[in-house]
Amino acid sequence: MQDESEQVQPPARLGARGVTRREILIAGGAGLAGATLLGALSDVAWAQAGQTGVTARNGGMKPVYVPEGDSTDAVAHSLADNLFWTDIMMEHAKFFAMLMPGPELAGPRARAEKFQATFAGQFAKAQGARLDRGNYAAFNRSTVELVKPFVAFKHEMRDAQESGKLQSLVWPLFFEHTAREAERFTRRLESLSRGEAALDRDEVVAFWSQIMAEHAEFIAHLLDPEERALVQKALQTSAAFHTLHDQRPAQKGAAEQAADDIIDFKTAAGKGIQTGKIKSIIHPALADHVRREAVKFADELKRAA
Repeated sequence: MQDESEQVQPPARLGARGVTRREILIAGGAGLAGATLLGALSDVAWAQAGQTGVTARNGGMKPVYVPEGDSTDAVAHSLADNLFWTDIMMEHAKFFAMLMPGPELAGPRARAEKFQATFAGQFAKAQGARLDRGNYAAFNRSTVELVKPFVAFKHEMRDAQESGKLQSLVWPLFFEHTAREAERFTRRLESLSRGEAALDRDEVVAFWSQIMAEHAEFIAHLLDPEERALVQKALQTSAAFHTLHDQRPAQKGAAEQAADDIIDFKTAAGKGIQTGKIKSIIHPALADHVRREAVKFADELKRAA
């Protein structure tokens, strides 16, 4: 008999029986996983030390910080991006440390842990910051100066892993993937410091479609081999995002549909991993990490010109 805790009540068109998370993930479909499993993402006002202009979007283990509404204020965008990306950078370092076990990797692991502490500290500063037009650019610069050596570390580790000098459990592509995210973060902060908050749709689609494709590939390779249908679904999702990336400019609505679909996929997958309903070696923190990036993708798409 199927575990009742894994069942949800489906829409009538799916029939009368319960539907498992695994079946929903395999079936796909925008809105299905989120609507039947976890409910819609919810926005709550966020304020710290009198700061306004940022919303915390909930729906997983951690919130996603985004500017309020359709804000074009460079200060609000700067705060939201500092909150979002410094936490993401902290987790990159955390994942590197987790995937560098044993005494032989003590050196690079210690360097990763130092970056983890650095970005945890910068995230805490962003939480307490009272940014305004007079000081936000300086705060952005302070973050950029912390990100630059982390990018260099990621490139160094990628090259070492590719050459066999480093024998960690981190794929070279994961080092490269996270370096691209960090480089794009610094470019965004530099634009915001010039007062340029507008997002270009082609750039948003180009960057995030590649990131989402690689996320799906990572998921496919971290699922238990017996999760054959889910592995295939993840690879199909990756292929769809590679196609979206290669067919730019994206047809209106195509990127938005893809973003909604992958949020649903990642949200349901994360819940299945947390509850042990999906077999994998994916840490729940990594599952939520990629979910939050998908939410960020969708938010940027809505704001892009």
